[in-house]
Amino acid sequence: MRHDIVWERTGPMGLEHLALAVDTGEIRADGLIVVDLGGDVVRLRYAIDIDRDWQTRSAVLALDRGGAATERRIERTLGGRWTVDGAPRPDLDGAVDIDIAATPFTNSMPLNALGLAVGVPRRITVAYVAVPGLAVSRAEQEYALLAPGRFRYRGLGTGFAAEVTADADGIVVDYPPIWRRR
Repeated sequence: MRHDIVWERTGPMGLEHLALAVDTGEIRADGLIVVDLGGDVVRLRYAIDIDRDWQTRSAVLALDRGGAATERRIERTLGGRWTVDGAPRPDLDGAVDIDIAATPFTNSMPLNALGLAVGVPRRITVAYVAVPGLAVSRAEQEYALLAPGRFRYRGLGTGFAAEVTADADGIVVDYPPIWRRR
């Protein structure tokens, strides 16, 4: 099954198109984002291979910023070890997913993977990808199911929190105050 999803940014200019292919054995997310980061317009293309349990296998990111291109390849082994551009990253060991700062999609992955119960928050560790620099670091996050289709997200290191809504397939619809689905 293929889903085509478009989000728009609610603040400065931004738009994302996601082509999401869901098969019985794997999921492929192919996204293109154009976003204004304080007067600096960047284009980010990402492709994430996800297993049937909604956890990252690998991700390839390509960012264009003022004609300068940056690429990043991130992989997670079955044993939970991570590499970034082929180099081992033991600081990311134990991370269950990737979170790309510029897209609401990567929040859909834990919503589907965690099997959340109403009112019971779950903490996870992710490989967080900053945009526009594409630096990868370890981050702690928390998700809680508030009601069917309504979730609370908290970045435990940043204090950022948002009430996120998702559709029946667990794909983010609204991520206030940043993104909303068109």
